[in-house]
Amino acid sequence: MKKRAVLLCLLLGGAFLLCGCRNPAPDEKPPSALTCFSFSESSSYFKRVQGYEFRAEDGKTTAYFYMANEEELYPVPVDQAWVDKLTGFIGQYEMMSWDGFSGSATGLLDGTQFYVEFTLSDGTSVRASGYGDFPDGYGGASQAIDAHFLQLLPEDMRDW
Repeated sequence: MKKRAVLLCLLLGGAFLLCGCRNPAPDEKPPSALTCFSFSESSSYFKRVQGYEFRAEDGKTTAYFYMANEEELYPVPVDQAWVDKLTGFIGQYEMMSWDGFSGSATGLLDGTQFYVEFTLSDGTSVRASGYGDFPDGYGGASQAIDAHFLQLLPEDMRDW
């Protein structure tokens, strides 16, 4: 009887540990390196910067800006500390749980639309989009991502 109770406690303890390891803590990095990240948000308010992208290619890490009325992306080289902070947002705002989110508020005539996609070096990919409907943590994530990318641009290029 005691052996069964001990075995049951060990099994339950192991299950609790496994459940606790499922999502990274808010300030932890995901288990793999970020290889690409794309974010855009639009509404009736016209912004000069329409969207952001990050790519890690050929040993280089670069942030790209989609500027209004411009056909070519505006590139800015970034360092590993900048990439680590961007990667940290994924855990902090629980963005892994956003995968597959596709929300739309019914009856909304003029709202905010968003799209986010990122890929990790282990092949894990997350895509989410919405119109007037957002996943948990979106507001904070959106503000953090905006501020993080925009600080790379000169003041006069950030908005109109």
